[in-house]
Amino acid sequence: MATPDLQLRVTSRTLIKASNPPPQPSILPVSNLDLVFHSFHISLFTIYPSPGNGDSAFSSIVSTVKSTWPAFLNQFFPFSGRIQFDPATNVPEINNNNAGAELVVAESDLPLSAIHFHDVDKSLNLIQLPFAKDLALSLQLVRFSCGGFSISWGTNHLLVDGHGLTMLPIFWSEFVRSGKLSSPPNHDRSVFRPRSPPRYDSKLEQEFMRYDPSKLINVLMADAVVRRNYVVDACDVDRLCKLASSAGHRATRTEAMSAYLWKTMGSVIGESDSTCRMAWLVDGRRRFGGEDNAAMEGYLGNVVTYASKEITIQELAQLPLSAIAKMVRTAIKQVASKERFLQLVDWMEENKKYGKWTEVVGVGFGSPAMVVTSFGSFEVDADFGFGKPGLVMPWVRPGRLGTASMTLLRSSKGDGSWIVGGRLWPKLAAAIEADPGRFLKKATAESLGLTAPTQVSRL
Repeated sequence: MATPDLQLRVTSRTLIKASNPPPQPSILPVSNLDLVFHSFHISLFTIYPSPGNGDSAFSSIVSTVKSTWPAFLNQFFPFSGRIQFDPATNVPEINNNNAGAELVVAESDLPLSAIHFHDVDKSLNLIQLPFAKDLALSLQLVRFSCGGFSISWGTNHLLVDGHGLTMLPIFWSEFVRSGKLSSPPNHDRSVFRPRSPPRYDSKLEQEFMRYDPSKLINVLMADAVVRRNYVVDACDVDRLCKLASSAGHRATRTEAMSAYLWKTMGSVIGESDSTCRMAWLVDGRRRFGGEDNAAMEGYLGNVVTYASKEITIQELAQLPLSAIAKMVRTAIKQVASKERFLQLVDWMEENKKYGKWTEVVGVGFGSPAMVVTSFGSFEVDADFGFGKPGLVMPWVRPGRLGTASMTLLRSSKGDGSWIVGGRLWPKLAAAIEADPGRFLKKATAESLGLTAPTQVSRL
Protein backbone atom coordinates (compact mmCIF):
# COMPACT_ATOMS: atom_id res chain seq x y z
CA MET A 1 0.00 0.00 0.00
CA ALA A 2 1.35 3.41 -0.97
CA THR A 3 2.42 5.77 1.78
CA PRO A 4 0.04 8.75 2.05
CA ASP A 5 1.39 12.14 1.03
CA LEU A 6 2.81 14.40 3.69
CA GLN A 7 0.35 17.17 4.50
CA LEU A 8 0.50 19.82 7.21
CA ARG A 9 -2.22 21.53 9.23
CA VAL A 10 -1.27 24.96 10.51
CA THR A 11 -2.45 25.40 14.09
CA SER A 12 -1.05 28.89 14.66
CA ARG A 13 0.82 31.66 12.89
CA THR A 14 2.14 34.58 14.94
CA LEU A 15 4.78 37.30 14.88
CA ILE A 16 7.41 37.53 17.62
CA LYS A 17 9.17 40.85 18.12
CA ALA A 18 12.41 41.69 19.87
CA SER A 19 11.57 42.78 23.41
CA ASN A 20 14.31 45.39 23.79
CA PRO A 21 16.46 45.72 20.65
CA PRO A 22 19.62 47.84 20.95
CA PRO A 23 19.84 51.27 19.30
CA GLN A 24 20.36 50.72 15.61
CA PRO A 25 19.98 52.46 12.27
CA SER A 26 16.47 52.19 10.85
CA ILE A 27 17.96 50.80 7.64
CA LEU A 28 20.74 48.21 7.60
CA PRO A 29 22.51 48.32 4.23
CA VAL A 30 23.64 44.96 2.92
CA SER A 31 27.27 44.52 1.92
CA ASN A 32 28.55 44.06 -1.60
CA LEU A 33 29.31 40.44 -0.70
CA ASP A 34 25.65 39.98 0.23
CA LEU A 35 24.75 41.25 -3.24
CA VAL A 36 26.85 38.55 -4.90
CA PHE A 37 24.06 36.10 -3.98
CA HIS A 38 21.35 38.78 -3.77
CA SER A 39 17.82 38.19 -2.50
CA PHE A 40 16.23 34.74 -2.38
CA HIS A 41 14.90 32.40 0.28
CA ILE A 42 17.11 29.81 1.93
CA SER A 43 16.27 27.46 4.76
CA LEU A 44 17.83 25.15 7.30
CA PHE A 45 16.01 22.05 8.51
CA THR A 46 16.63 20.49 11.90
CA ILE A 47 14.55 17.34 12.38
CA TYR A 48 14.39 15.59 15.75
CA PRO A 49 13.29 12.15 16.96
CA SER A 50 10.58 12.02 19.59
CA PRO A 51 11.82 13.28 22.97
CA GLY A 52 9.01 11.31 24.66
CA ASN A 53 6.10 12.64 26.74
CA GLY A 54 3.80 12.90 23.71
CA ASP A 55 1.91 16.15 23.19
CA SER A 56 3.33 17.72 26.35
CA ALA A 57 6.86 17.65 24.90
CA PHE A 58 5.83 19.54 21.77
CA SER A 59 3.87 22.05 23.86
CA SER A 60 7.05 22.61 25.86
CA ILE A 61 9.01 23.16 22.64
CA VAL A 62 6.54 25.77 21.41
CA SER A 63 6.59 27.43 24.83
CA THR A 64 10.40 27.49 24.76
CA VAL A 65 10.39 29.32 21.44
CA LYS A 66 7.78 31.84 22.55
CA SER A 67 9.50 32.55 25.86
CA THR A 68 13.08 32.88 24.54
CA TRP A 69 12.66 34.54 21.15
CA PRO A 70 11.86 38.11 22.25
CA ALA A 71 15.18 38.30 24.12
CA PHE A 72 17.02 36.26 21.49
CA LEU A 73 15.91 38.66 18.76
CA ASN A 74 17.37 41.56 20.73
CA GLN A 75 20.78 40.29 19.61
CA PHE A 76 19.54 39.13 16.20
CA PHE A 77 17.50 42.23 15.43
CA PRO A 78 17.82 42.12 11.60
CA PHE A 79 15.78 38.90 11.66
CA SER A 80 12.89 40.77 13.21
CA GLY A 81 12.87 43.25 10.33
CA ARG A 82 11.79 43.20 6.71
CA ILE A 83 13.54 43.00 3.33
CA GLN A 84 12.85 45.98 1.11
CA PHE A 85 14.37 47.67 -1.93
CA ASP A 86 15.73 51.21 -2.08
CA PRO A 87 13.32 53.00 -4.48
CA ALA A 88 16.14 55.11 -5.92
CA THR A 89 18.71 52.36 -6.57
CA ASN A 90 16.59 49.17 -6.42
CA VAL A 91 19.30 47.69 -4.19
CA PRO A 92 17.87 45.50 -1.40
CA GLU A 93 18.25 46.52 2.23
CA ILE A 94 17.02 45.46 5.67
CA ASN A 95 14.41 47.58 7.42
CA ASN A 96 15.02 47.26 11.18
CA ASN A 97 11.39 48.00 12.01
CA ASN A 98 10.97 45.10 14.46
CA ALA A 99 7.86 43.99 12.61
CA GLY A 100 8.57 40.54 14.02
CA ALA A 101 9.86 37.12 13.03
CA GLU A 102 7.15 34.70 11.92
CA LEU A 103 6.41 31.65 14.07
CA VAL A 104 4.38 28.92 12.36
CA VAL A 105 3.21 25.87 14.28
CA ALA A 106 1.84 22.92 12.32
CA GLU A 107 1.22 19.19 12.64
CA SER A 108 1.15 16.09 10.47
CA ASP A 109 -0.71 12.80 10.82
CA LEU A 110 2.34 10.90 9.54
CA PRO A 111 5.15 9.51 11.72
CA LEU A 112 8.73 10.30 10.73
CA SER A 113 9.17 6.63 9.79
CA ALA A 114 6.70 7.09 6.91
CA ILE A 115 8.52 10.03 5.34
CA HIS A 116 10.77 9.44 2.33
CA PHE A 117 13.79 11.44 3.47
CA HIS A 118 15.82 10.17 0.52
CA ASP A 119 13.47 12.04 -1.84
CA VAL A 120 13.66 15.72 -0.92
CA ASP A 121 10.56 16.58 -2.94
CA LYS A 122 8.56 14.15 -0.77
CA SER A 123 10.07 15.32 2.50
CA LEU A 124 11.81 18.67 3.05
CA ASN A 125 10.00 20.29 0.12
CA LEU A 126 6.69 19.56 1.88
CA ILE A 127 7.67 20.12 5.50
CA GLN A 128 8.33 23.83 5.11
CA LEU A 129 5.45 26.10 4.14
CA PRO A 130 6.06 29.03 1.77
CA PHE A 131 6.56 32.38 3.47
CA ALA A 132 6.35 36.04 2.45
CA LYS A 133 9.18 37.42 0.33
CA ASP A 134 9.88 40.33 2.69
CA LEU A 135 10.17 38.23 5.86
CA ALA A 136 13.62 38.13 7.41
CA LEU A 137 12.81 34.95 9.34
CA SER A 138 10.05 32.36 9.28
CA LEU A 139 10.57 29.81 12.04
CA GLN A 140 8.33 26.79 11.48
CA LEU A 141 7.69 24.02 14.01
CA VAL A 142 6.01 20.81 12.86
CA ARG A 143 4.91 17.95 15.10
CA PHE A 144 4.66 14.44 13.60
CA SER A 145 2.33 11.73 14.89
CA CYS A 146 5.23 9.74 16.40
CA GLY A 147 6.19 12.70 18.60
CA GLY A 148 9.17 13.70 16.48
CA PHE A 149 9.33 17.27 15.28
CA SER A 150 11.07 19.60 12.86
CA ILE A 151 12.21 23.20 13.05
CA SER A 152 12.84 24.96 9.76
CA TRP A 153 14.66 28.26 9.72
CA GLY A 154 13.53 30.18 6.64
CA THR A 155 15.34 33.41 5.86
CA ASN A 156 16.86 35.43 3.03
CA HIS A 157 20.34 34.93 1.57
CA LEU A 158 20.95 38.67 2.00
CA LEU A 159 21.17 38.12 5.76
CA VAL A 160 23.24 34.94 5.89
CA ASP A 161 25.41 32.60 3.89
CA GLY A 162 25.58 28.89 4.68
CA HIS A 163 27.87 29.44 7.67
CA GLY A 164 25.58 32.09 9.12
CA LEU A 165 22.50 29.97 8.49
CA THR A 166 23.88 27.01 10.43
CA MET A 167 24.96 29.34 13.23
CA LEU A 168 21.35 30.39 13.94
CA PRO A 169 20.29 27.13 15.68
CA ILE A 170 23.71 26.91 17.34
CA PHE A 171 23.35 30.39 18.86
CA TRP A 172 19.75 29.76 19.87
CA SER A 173 20.45 26.39 21.46
CA GLU A 174 23.22 27.94 23.54
CA PHE A 175 20.92 30.81 24.51
CA VAL A 176 18.15 28.43 25.62
CA ARG A 177 20.51 26.23 27.63
CA SER A 178 22.47 28.98 29.38
CA GLY A 179 20.42 32.17 29.04
CA LYS A 180 23.32 33.93 27.28
CA LEU A 181 25.76 33.67 24.40
CA SER A 182 29.46 32.96 24.82
CA SER A 183 30.14 35.41 21.96
CA PRO A 184 27.76 37.90 20.36
CA PRO A 185 26.66 37.71 16.73
CA ASN A 186 28.28 40.19 14.36
CA HIS A 187 25.99 42.12 11.98
CA ASP A 188 28.55 44.82 11.07
CA ARG A 189 28.93 44.94 7.28
CA SER A 190 31.36 47.88 7.37
CA VAL A 191 34.41 45.59 7.11
CA PHE A 192 33.44 45.04 3.48
CA ARG A 193 33.58 48.64 2.26
CA PRO A 194 34.91 49.05 -1.30
CA ARG A 195 38.37 50.45 -1.84
CA SER A 196 38.94 53.78 -3.53
CA PRO A 197 39.40 53.45 -6.37
CA PRO A 198 37.93 49.97 -6.81
CA ARG A 199 40.37 47.46 -8.26
CA TYR A 200 39.96 43.89 -9.39
CA ASP A 201 41.32 41.41 -11.92
CA SER A 202 39.58 41.72 -15.28
CA LYS A 203 39.10 37.92 -15.28
CA LEU A 204 36.50 38.40 -12.52
CA GLU A 205 34.12 39.77 -15.13
CA GLN A 206 34.05 36.37 -16.84
CA GLU A 207 32.74 34.63 -13.72
CA PHE A 208 29.43 36.50 -13.61
CA MET A 209 26.46 37.22 -15.85
CA ARG A 210 23.34 39.32 -15.42
CA TYR A 211 20.52 37.40 -13.79
CA ASP A 212 18.05 37.40 -16.66
CA PRO A 213 15.24 34.77 -16.49
CA SER A 214 14.97 34.84 -20.29
CA LYS A 215 18.52 33.45 -20.44
CA LEU A 216 18.01 30.66 -17.90
CA ILE A 217 16.67 27.16 -18.46
CA ASN A 218 12.88 26.94 -18.35
CA VAL A 219 10.99 25.61 -15.34
CA LEU A 220 10.28 22.23 -16.92
CA MET A 221 13.97 21.65 -17.61
CA ALA A 222 14.74 22.67 -14.02
CA ASP A 223 12.21 20.08 -12.80
CA ALA A 224 14.16 17.38 -14.64
CA VAL A 225 16.66 17.23 -11.77
CA VAL A 226 16.05 15.12 -8.67
CA ARG A 227 16.77 16.09 -5.09
CA ARG A 228 18.21 13.46 -2.79
CA ASN A 229 19.52 12.97 0.76
CA TYR A 230 22.23 10.43 1.54
CA VAL A 231 24.04 9.10 4.60
CA VAL A 232 27.78 8.37 4.50
CA ASP A 233 28.97 6.11 7.31
CA ALA A 234 32.14 7.11 9.15
CA CYS A 235 33.99 4.05 7.85
CA ASP A 236 33.11 5.04 4.27
CA VAL A 237 34.29 8.61 4.83
CA ASP A 238 37.62 7.23 6.03
CA ARG A 239 37.76 4.79 3.13
CA LEU A 240 37.29 7.62 0.63
CA CYS A 241 39.97 9.70 2.32
CA LYS A 242 42.46 6.84 2.06
CA LEU A 243 41.66 6.31 -1.62
CA ALA A 244 42.08 10.04 -2.34
CA SER A 245 45.30 10.48 -0.36
CA SER A 246 48.80 10.44 -1.77
CA ALA A 247 52.28 10.12 -0.32
CA GLY A 248 52.87 13.05 1.99
CA HIS A 249 49.28 14.33 2.00
CA ARG A 250 46.10 12.92 3.47
CA ALA A 251 43.10 14.21 1.55
CA THR A 252 40.53 16.10 3.58
CA ARG A 253 37.03 14.70 3.62
CA THR A 254 35.81 17.49 1.34
CA GLU A 255 38.63 16.86 -1.13
CA ALA A 256 37.99 13.11 -1.10
CA MET A 257 34.22 13.39 -1.55
CA SER A 258 34.64 16.03 -4.27
CA ALA A 259 37.09 13.82 -6.15
CA TYR A 260 34.73 10.86 -5.93
CA LEU A 261 31.73 12.88 -7.13
CA TRP A 262 33.75 14.47 -9.93
CA LYS A 263 34.97 11.13 -11.21
CA THR A 264 31.45 9.69 -10.98
CA MET A 265 30.04 12.65 -12.90
CA GLY A 266 32.65 12.11 -15.63
CA SER A 267 31.69 8.45 -15.98
CA VAL A 268 28.02 9.41 -16.39
CA ILE A 269 28.80 12.04 -19.04
CA GLY A 270 30.93 9.61 -21.03
CA GLU A 271 31.17 10.69 -24.66
CA SER A 272 28.24 13.13 -24.41
CA ASP A 273 30.62 16.03 -23.70
CA SER A 274 34.35 16.59 -23.77
CA THR A 275 34.71 18.43 -20.44
CA CYS A 276 32.95 19.01 -17.14
CA ARG A 277 33.36 21.36 -14.20
CA MET A 278 33.39 21.23 -10.44
CA ALA A 279 32.90 24.29 -8.22
CA TRP A 280 33.16 24.86 -4.48
CA LEU A 281 31.78 27.50 -2.16
CA VAL A 282 34.69 28.83 -0.10
CA ASP A 283 34.21 30.59 3.25
CA GLY A 284 36.42 33.67 3.66
CA ARG A 285 35.93 34.38 7.37
CA ARG A 286 39.37 33.18 8.39
CA ARG A 287 40.92 35.51 5.78
CA PHE A 288 39.37 38.57 7.47
CA GLY A 289 39.69 37.50 11.10
CA GLY A 290 43.04 39.04 12.04
CA GLU A 291 43.30 39.77 15.73
CA ASP A 292 39.53 39.64 16.17
CA ASN A 293 38.88 36.23 14.69
CA ALA A 294 35.92 35.60 17.03
CA ALA A 295 34.05 38.54 15.51
CA MET A 296 34.33 37.07 12.03
CA GLU A 297 33.40 33.58 13.25
CA GLY A 298 30.18 35.13 14.55
CA TYR A 299 29.59 37.19 11.41
CA LEU A 300 26.22 36.24 9.93
CA GLY A 301 26.39 37.99 6.56
CA ASN A 302 27.86 36.59 3.34
CA VAL A 303 31.60 35.89 3.13
CA VAL A 304 31.74 33.21 0.45
CA THR A 305 33.04 32.90 -3.06
CA TYR A 306 33.27 30.25 -5.77
CA ALA A 307 36.31 28.26 -6.80
CA SER A 308 35.97 26.26 -10.00
CA LYS A 309 37.94 23.97 -12.28
CA GLU A 310 37.18 22.45 -15.68
CA ILE A 311 38.93 19.32 -16.97
CA THR A 312 38.38 16.85 -19.77
CA ILE A 313 36.33 13.68 -19.41
CA GLN A 314 39.41 11.76 -20.58
CA GLU A 315 41.48 13.18 -17.72
CA LEU A 316 38.81 12.20 -15.19
CA ALA A 317 38.79 8.65 -16.49
CA GLN A 318 42.58 8.27 -16.45
CA LEU A 319 43.61 10.09 -13.28
CA PRO A 320 43.57 8.34 -9.90
CA LEU A 321 41.37 9.70 -7.14
CA SER A 322 44.41 11.16 -5.37
CA ALA A 323 45.33 13.33 -8.39
CA ILE A 324 41.78 14.62 -8.67
CA ALA A 325 41.74 15.42 -4.95
CA LYS A 326 44.93 17.44 -5.48
CA MET A 327 43.16 19.42 -8.22
CA VAL A 328 40.35 20.16 -5.77
CA ARG A 329 42.82 21.38 -3.16
CA THR A 330 44.66 23.61 -5.66
CA ALA A 331 41.47 25.17 -7.04
CA ILE A 332 40.15 26.05 -3.59
CA LYS A 333 43.50 27.44 -2.47
CA GLN A 334 43.60 29.82 -5.44
CA VAL A 335 40.56 31.79 -4.20
CA ALA A 336 41.09 31.39 -0.45
CA SER A 337 42.64 34.82 0.06
CA LYS A 338 41.58 38.15 1.50
CA GLU A 339 42.43 39.83 -1.80
CA ARG A 340 39.89 37.68 -3.62
CA PHE A 341 37.08 38.93 -1.37
CA LEU A 342 38.23 42.54 -1.56
CA GLN A 343 38.13 42.30 -5.35
CA LEU A 344 34.59 40.91 -5.19
CA VAL A 345 33.57 43.88 -3.03
CA ASP A 346 35.11 46.31 -5.53
CA TRP A 347 33.66 44.57 -8.57
CA MET A 348 30.14 44.60 -7.11
CA GLU A 349 30.47 48.29 -6.20
CA GLU A 350 30.81 49.10 -9.89
CA ASN A 351 28.18 46.62 -11.07
CA LYS A 352 25.35 46.58 -8.52
CA LYS A 353 23.59 49.42 -10.35
CA TYR A 354 22.95 46.98 -13.21
CA GLY A 355 20.75 44.71 -11.07
CA LYS A 356 21.09 41.12 -9.99
CA TRP A 357 24.05 38.96 -11.04
CA THR A 358 24.74 35.25 -10.88
CA GLU A 359 27.82 33.05 -11.22
CA VAL A 360 28.24 31.60 -14.70
CA VAL A 361 29.22 28.19 -13.33
CA GLY A 362 25.82 27.87 -11.61
CA VAL A 363 23.59 28.69 -14.58
CA GLY A 364 23.69 25.31 -16.27
CA PHE A 365 24.89 26.13 -19.76
CA GLY A 366 28.14 24.91 -21.27
CA SER A 367 29.82 21.81 -19.92
CA PRO A 368 28.07 19.96 -17.03
CA ALA A 369 28.94 21.37 -13.63
CA MET A 370 28.49 20.44 -9.98
CA VAL A 371 28.76 22.85 -7.02
CA VAL A 372 29.91 21.42 -3.68
CA THR A 373 29.22 23.15 -0.37
CA SER A 374 30.92 21.66 2.67
CA PHE A 375 30.15 22.14 6.35
CA GLY A 376 32.58 19.42 7.32
CA SER A 377 34.70 21.58 9.63
CA PHE A 378 32.12 21.78 12.43
CA GLU A 379 29.06 20.05 13.83
CA VAL A 380 25.77 21.94 14.11
CA ASP A 381 24.93 21.80 17.83
CA ALA A 382 21.14 22.24 17.74
CA ASP A 383 20.30 20.52 21.03
CA PHE A 384 18.24 23.10 22.90
CA GLY A 385 17.14 20.68 25.61
CA PHE A 386 15.13 18.10 23.65
CA GLY A 387 17.94 16.03 22.16
CA LYS A 388 20.07 16.23 19.04
CA PRO A 389 18.50 16.45 15.59
CA GLY A 390 18.85 13.44 13.32
CA LEU A 391 18.90 15.57 10.19
CA VAL A 392 20.39 19.02 9.67
CA MET A 393 20.26 20.22 6.08
CA PRO A 394 20.34 23.62 4.32
CA TRP A 395 17.83 23.80 1.52
CA VAL A 396 16.74 26.08 -1.32
CA ARG A 397 13.44 25.71 -3.14
CA PRO A 398 13.95 24.58 -6.74
CA GLY A 399 14.87 27.44 -9.05
CA ARG A 400 15.93 27.74 -12.67
CA LEU A 401 19.63 26.99 -12.42
CA GLY A 402 20.83 23.90 -14.24
CA THR A 403 23.89 22.74 -12.32
CA ALA A 404 24.09 19.80 -9.99
CA SER A 405 24.94 20.53 -6.36
CA MET A 406 25.96 18.60 -3.27
CA THR A 407 25.92 19.79 0.35
CA LEU A 408 28.14 17.97 2.86
CA LEU A 409 27.48 18.11 6.61
CA ARG A 410 28.81 16.30 9.64
CA SER A 411 26.13 14.16 11.25
CA SER A 412 24.97 15.28 14.69
CA LYS A 413 25.60 11.70 15.86
CA GLY A 414 29.20 12.76 16.46
CA ASP A 415 30.54 9.47 15.10
CA GLY A 416 32.28 10.88 12.01
CA SER A 417 29.43 10.08 9.63
CA TRP A 418 28.12 12.58 7.10
CA ILE A 419 24.78 13.61 5.67
CA VAL A 420 24.86 14.67 2.02
CA GLY A 421 22.10 16.54 0.23
CA GLY A 422 22.09 16.58 -3.56
CA ARG A 423 20.42 18.27 -6.50
CA LEU A 424 21.28 15.86 -9.29
CA TRP A 425 20.54 14.76 -12.80
CA PRO A 426 18.69 11.42 -12.67
CA LYS A 427 21.55 9.57 -14.42
CA LEU A 428 24.05 10.85 -11.86
CA ALA A 429 21.80 9.93 -8.92
CA ALA A 430 21.36 6.46 -10.40
CA ALA A 431 25.14 6.04 -10.79
CA ILE A 432 25.81 7.10 -7.20
CA GLU A 433 23.17 4.70 -5.88
CA ALA A 434 24.35 1.80 -8.09
CA ASP A 435 28.04 2.20 -7.21
CA PRO A 436 29.33 -1.12 -5.78
CA GLY A 437 31.36 0.89 -3.26
CA ARG A 438 28.10 2.18 -1.73
CA PHE A 439 29.71 5.27 -0.29
CA LEU A 440 26.45 7.23 -0.34
CA LYS A 441 23.44 5.34 0.99
CA LYS A 442 19.83 6.48 0.71
CA ALA A 443 18.77 8.41 3.80
CA THR A 444 15.90 6.91 5.79
CA ALA A 445 14.29 7.83 9.08
CA GLU A 446 16.10 4.85 10.61
CA SER A 447 19.56 5.67 9.22
CA LEU A 448 19.14 9.27 10.36
CA GLY A 449 18.32 8.14 13.88
CA LEU A 450 14.81 9.57 13.73
CA THR A 451 13.08 6.31 14.63
CA ALA A 452 14.00 2.99 16.19
CA PRO A 453 14.59 0.02 13.85
CA THR A 454 11.87 -2.02 15.53
CA GLN A 455 9.41 0.81 15.01
CA VAL A 456 10.18 0.87 11.27
CA SER A 457 9.85 -2.92 10.88
CA ARG A 458 6.29 -2.97 12.19
CA LEU A 459 5.03 -0.45 9.59
